[in-house]
Amino acid sequence: MTSERRYALDALLDALALPFDESVPVDDAVLDEVFGLLTLAHEQDTGLDEHGRALPPAEPPGPRVAELAAGLGLERRGYPGGERFLVALTHDVDLLGVGGFPAALRRLAAGVVRRSPERLREGWAFLLDAFARRDPAFLLERMGPPSTCFFLVRQDDPHDGYPKRYRPALPKALERAAADGREVALHASYRARDCEGGIAEEARLLDDVEGLRHHYLRSNPERLAAELGAAGLRYDSSIAWAPRTGLRAGTPYPYRLWDAERREPGAWELPLVVMDASLAEERYGGLDAERGFEAAVEALEPVAEHGGAVAILWHPPSHHPRLSRGYDRVYTRLLDWIHGHGGWTGTASEVLDRWEARRR
Repeated sequence: MTSERRYALDALLDALALPFDESVPVDDAVLDEVFGLLTLAHEQDTGLDEHGRALPPAEPPGPRVAELAAGLGLERRGYPGGERFLVALTHDVDLLGVGGFPAALRRLAAGVVRRSPERLREGWAFLLDAFARRDPAFLLERMGPPSTCFFLVRQDDPHDGYPKRYRPALPKALERAAADGREVALHASYRARDCEGGIAEEARLLDDVEGLRHHYLRSNPERLAAELGAAGLRYDSSIAWAPRTGLRAGTPYPYRLWDAERREPGAWELPLVVMDASLAEERYGGLDAERGFEAAVEALEPVAEHGGAVAILWHPPSHHPRLSRGYDRVYTRLLDWIHGHGGWTGTASEVLDRWEARRR
């Protein structure tokens, strides 16, 4: 059996929480399909967007790996705690230090000059936050149960935001996140994928991190396993489409990234299936809160059906009660839906711990 087919077989058996057994009969065509899905072969001809990210295919694969695993005719073991499925709660901290009285007054003035109700609403919200000494971009107290917070440590590109505001606010934000029971992880900068060793260089600027997510989801899947290995990181959670929800690699399960150079599996990939921006931003879904909730549930239903383990992403400003267009309540409703359907939520590392415990 080739290394590629062993990798695919292991992914199928891992989906069922069964130990690796090369004697399990599986057609080579099935193993080749699984390998192609997990290495994103179905995206070879989709083209790239302006950020160099693969565009979604016309027909996304759905939970295909789960369907193929179920077709083996073997019983899938459940989670030790009796959970039906697992969801990692994650936050990409793209902005820090954006509040204060000057920022509030600028927005209020712009609202008056431009006659913009949106700017006026922002200005009043910023003003209230300034009086309360809150950063409107990082309302930790409104971000719900323990989650993984991905922080930027390098901002060399305009897409990385405002370093003059972010960097001074970062130490206190890291301290507050840790004290609040959050997992701290690396949010790789926009250009981190462009140079070999870039991930390792940035990871060294944070203490004891296990996880990675690329800013703008701008990863290079072909080199991701090697970069994570060089950085000593346990997992990535960047394999997703920014414009839409869904299972980009065709699986609702964590899987090992394929290291093409070594022809062996590497670190974990925790599939990201729902992002607030995919739902709410006009350049993507442009959905109001109610339709956003429905789309998020639709994306999570196959995860629940197949006993999966995935991540969802909410940016901290989407928890703001006055500026999130109702998406703060979408998050709360989504957690209620997850728990009401037998799911369990935690940090990304906690989800992977529970995922690995099934097989042991």
